[in-house]
Amino acid sequence: MEKPEDSKKKVSFSDWLELLQQESWQLELLVSGFALFGIWESRHFLKRFDAYVGSHLPDELSIIFLLMGFFGLLKTAWGIFFINLMIHVVLRGLWIGAIGLRYVSGEIDYKSLGYNETFEDYFERRVGRFDAYIEKLEKVCSVIFAYTFLLFFIFLSGVMVLVHLILLGLLTGYLIELGWGGLGVTLICIYLILGFVVLVDFLTIGSIKKVRSNAFAKVYGYVYRFYSYATLSFFYRPLLFNFFDYKHTRRLFWFSVPYVILVLFILPGFYLENTEYYPSDESIGTEYYRSSGEIIKTFYYDDLRYQRFHFEEDIDRNPIRNFSLAESEITYSQGKIFFPFHKEDPNLLKYKYHITPLNEHGLQHVAFDYVVEDTILKNINKQESAALLVLRKAERAARKAGEIPKRKKIGETSNTAEGFSFGLEQGRYGGKERVPTNKYQVGRDSIKKYWEKYRDDYVYGKILSIKNALVDANQIYIDDIPYQDLLSCKLFTHPNLGERGIQCYFPTDSLADGEHMLRWERKTYNPHKLDSIQFIKRSVPFWIRSQR
Repeated sequence: MEKPEDSKKKVSFSDWLELLQQESWQLELLVSGFALFGIWESRHFLKRFDAYVGSHLPDELSIIFLLMGFFGLLKTAWGIFFINLMIHVVLRGLWIGAIGLRYVSGEIDYKSLGYNETFEDYFERRVGRFDAYIEKLEKVCSVIFAYTFLLFFIFLSGVMVLVHLILLGLLTGYLIELGWGGLGVTLICIYLILGFVVLVDFLTIGSIKKVRSNAFAKVYGYVYRFYSYATLSFFYRPLLFNFFDYKHTRRLFWFSVPYVILVLFILPGFYLENTEYYPSDESIGTEYYRSSGEIIKTFYYDDLRYQRFHFEEDIDRNPIRNFSLAESEITYSQGKIFFPFHKEDPNLLKYKYHITPLNEHGLQHVAFDYVVEDTILKNINKQESAALLVLRKAERAARKAGEIPKRKKIGETSNTAEGFSFGLEQGRYGGKERVPTNKYQVGRDSIKKYWEKYRDDYVYGKILSIKNALVDANQIYIDDIPYQDLLSCKLFTHPNLGERGIQCYFPTDSLADGEHMLRWERKTYNPHKLDSIQFIKRSVPFWIRSQR
């Protein structure tokens, strides 16, 4: 039986909720203002994230699908938040203005307007009381505010689904290595099929939960509860059910799907065209547009890429696909050009130049080792270990035979030339240095120095081979004169979006002032063609402006 004090608590709590409901507009405006500010400021991050993903996208279709799906959800959520909260702030401002006007002028007096009785009856019937108008605005504002955050949590569930698919994909990769690849694929298929069933149930406002079979309800209940926790939907389910049980908000929920399509695909597609004779990617085709030397394309020049922006955060960063000249107008004795890694370079370096990779390809995590084990380097380390082991055995045998004195404690001195393993001497800069005091330690140092030099020569030589291969893969001509032998290049990470590649310098002191044409040819490796080495060609103009 319910106690009287419990009943009083419920009444007081309900009264508190009623009061809070009446004053909630202040919190709504505060949250909307902060959220709008944060959303607007995050547009730069969204652009950079999009460009970064486009620049560092791997070749695996599954990872491409997941990354692009995640970015699509992020972009849609950004658009919906911005539009909804902007509408909410405008309507809430209108509501505050209406309340202020109500305080000054009271209700609408249609008779004082002096209209014809026909219009007076019409306005009284269609427009109604001013208080009813204020109440309607209040309901609309509150619903839009709740609807915005409901959509946010729904998108959060979508992100969780993508996270699960990524984890299942990684698990499948490990299972494939163990010979259990079929199990991983089966798990992904089961997750997708059952998830689709739950999605259909969600979009149809619980049509599957209306099935009258108790056995089916019990089985589906386990599936529903699993996805409820997996997608974090239990956080917002009360809000969702509150939307479902009211016909107007239920219609708003059904409007969510076309609304998302509108924000994601239709609205971003509008643009104004007033130069119908100017060539573009769409009008002449991407290949013709990018190859023509008669069009100045800003994405081929570092200075033009940033020139039209006053603030760094407004820079519309796009991935460097082929190359980028540092300047469109060169005023120094050297020009600078950057060549990023091409998506087909791994095949080119592996099959054309026979260079083994340094890192694992694809999605990685810092907690795992993604460095490829170099067989030659492994063999060098193995030979070094074998030589040191032979010497260590000889030293141990000599100590047993008494040829080497027993180890002395640190600080003890010895008058013999051959003491224990290492002695301590005053170093060049005042510190203590360890120096070998017997022939075995001298031999050990000699072996380590020999193989260290061998290893250094191999590693540095491999880096040089990679750089030279990339230089050979990127041929440039200025006014049809080859400049390959005049390039000075180094491996470089470009500050645009962290693109990795090589940066090359070429002399320009022999070029006359005025316009010149740079032609670029890139070797690519295509194993599916008879002639596996293919070429990509581009031409861009630049100008020499001597400092006189």
